[in-house]
Formats: sequence, C-alpha cells, structure tokens
Amino acid sequence: MPDTSLLHAQDDLALLHSFFKGNSAAFTLIYNKYANDLMAYGTGWGIDRETLKDAIQDVFYKLYTNRKSFEHTKNLKLYLIRSLKNRILDLRKTSIETVSIDNIEFTIQPMVTDTLVEEEDRKTIEEQIEFYMNLLTSRQREAIYLRYIDEMDYEEIAEILDMTAPAVRKLVCRGIARLRMESLNYLPLYLLLLELGNSLKPS
Repeated sequence: MPDTSLLHAQDDLALLHSFFKGNSAAFTLIYNKYANDLMAYGTGWGIDRETLKDAIQDVFYKLYTNRKSFEHTKNLKLYLIRSLKNRILDLRKTSIETVSIDNIEFTIQPMVTDTLVEEEDRKTIEEQIEFYMNLLTSRQREAIYLRYIDEMDYEEIAEILDMTAPAVRKLVCRGIARLRMESLNYLPLYLLLLELGNSLKPS
C-alpha cells in the first residue's frame, strides 16, 4: 500500500507526479487538500450547493480519467480553480436562455469566525462588509478573493481572469482604494483595507 504519511509532506508537484505514476492515494490527498477551497470559491458564482458539488466532482473526474493530458501541469491549484470556473460558467449559461459571461457575477459572502465576537455583532459586520464589497465590479471582487483568500499571485490570477499580471494588480489596487474611500465611516473594515492597501504598493 502507498505510504500516505510521506505524501502529506509533499508539495503539489510531487503529489501530481505520484498520481501520474498511478498512486491513487496521491489523488485522494489532492482532493482532500483542495475540495473545500473549490467549494468556497465556487460559492461566489451563485449556484446551489448540490450543483456546485457536482461541478467539483466533474473537475476531479476529468483530472482522474485524463491524467495523461495533465502531465505537464505545473500549478495544480491554478488548474483546479480555472477548471471549476469554466465548468460553473458552462452550467450557468445552459441554465439561462441568453447570457454572456460578462453578466454572470462573482460575489463574496463574508464570514466572521472570531468566537469573541457576539452573534449580533458578527452578523452586522458581515452585512457591512458584503455591502461594501458589492460596490465593486465582479472582476474586482473575484481578483481580491483570489489574491487575499486563495493567496494566489498576480500571474496566476491573470490566467484565471484572462488578463495580464499588471492589469490584475491595477484591478486589485483600484478595488481596495474604492473600498477604503467608501468605508471611512466603518472603522473595522477601513483599518483592514488600509493594511491591504499598504501591501499593494509597487515593489
């Protein structure tokens, strides 16, 4: 049987290499590592949970059954997110008679996980953050999500959004700047965005 304890310590490229060599345990680890991230990202596209779960299964099924086609894949997370986005957009387009990709919006549903925050305050904070996030364009929301939640670099986000890396950086900077300007009267979000904005200064 495969030594799964060793696989846990390996990076994505090592897991992929092991999977391509026929190690089913490596595939299981890939699934367990990214299924929740894909669920969280996919939720932003506004499809119901069961359909989203099916879409994620489709992505992993394609990877499993066509492994030879992905032997040159260098970035597993990028491949999975991009594949899920394409699958979701296909499902959304078939469920609406006439729709363009530009009319399908990405949303962010904030969740405060700090247990020290009272339930009523938590709900208020989440509603306020959602209000301000909805002031942005769909692309700005998606880029900010991928950058700060999925911790992807600008080159990776550029491939998902079909943009250049400098254009993605500008998109994120403008989104953060808009949020900072609009949230001046909401101190918790403003302070967070101030910190993010400082991290976006050109290197």
